This record gives sequence, structure tokens and C-alpha cells, in this order.
Amino acid sequence: MPLPLSTERLILRAPEPADLGFFVDLFADREAVRYIADGEPWSAERIRGQQKRKIDCLAERGFTLYTVVRAADGQVVGDCGLAPWENGRVEIGWRFARPYWGQGLAKEAARAVFEHAGHDLGLTELWCLVQEPNTASWRIAEGLGFRLDRTEIRHGGRTVRIYNWNAGPERPDAAGQARRS
Repeated sequence: MPLPLSTERLILRAPEPADLGFFVDLFADREAVRYIADGEPWSAERIRGQQKRKIDCLAERGFTLYTVVRAADGQVVGDCGLAPWENGRVEIGWRFARPYWGQGLAKEAARAVFEHAGHDLGLTELWCLVQEPNTASWRIAEGLGFRLDRTEIRHGGRTVRIYNWNAGPERPDAAGQARRS
């Protein structure tokens, strides 16, 4: 597997136990988690369990939510990657700490993961869940070529937009350009 993934400004690497402190801080920030699950901060115990599941998922499935660091200084800024659903589908997602919002980092990381999913992992279908008010994440999903499949009520009454990307005879690359499969 070609890890780490890298972009102009970022490195996406395997999650490590040492990342725990960053993610505890990220998930304690109410503003940063307002569109994640029920919008409530997570306990350190929950984050510890999630970090273990991310590490295990990479070992078992060959993909996970990768830790995203700035290439210039190695600072952890968030995570972005793939997560399996119980029904066998695979979701792409991203979560960044508030100081790193508005810089195009989530878009850059998501593009790298999207390309990795298709080229390196051979995935032909991906899903993306975005809470209704999270327009910044809609733009990322739609910019990658995802199409709105439906909206549903989830996470304690929150409306979620469910996006799908499926590699048909012509599948868009991460820039939305048609490319023959």
C-alpha cells in the first residue's frame, strides 16, 4: 500500500497511538464537532477506542481514516480517509481542527483519498454523509463528483445528506473530469 499519501501541503499517514492528544482536543471543541454524529464532544475514552479501531481497520482492510499532517512541519491537522459501514459500503470522510478550516486542506486531503480509493484500492463506489447545514463539506463531496442520493433523519433528529459516487463506464477523477475506467 502506498502510504503515506502526500499532496502539495499534506501527508496522510497511518494513525498512531501518539495522535490521541490531538484528537482528544479536536473532539472536545464543540464548534469543531457540531456536524459530527450528534454534535456533542467525545470523551477521551471514546477517542482512544476510535484510534484503536482506525489502526485495526488499516491492518484488516487496507484503509482507514488517515492522520493528516502538514508536510512543512509535521503538525497534525485532522484526519481524512475511508471507513467501512456494516452493510459493506465504504464512506469517505474528513475532520479537521478549527485552526485549519478555510485553507482548502480538507479538499486537498479528500482528493488524495478519493484518488487512492479508486487507483490503489480499486474501489468502484464510495459514500459520503454530510449534515445538512455543513455546506463546506457538501462542496467538497460535490467537487469530487459525488451525487446527492437522498436525505435522511439521523443522529437524534439531524438531517443528513447522503452522497454516492459510483464508477460507471466514465468515472470522474477528483477534479470532476471524465476519465475512462
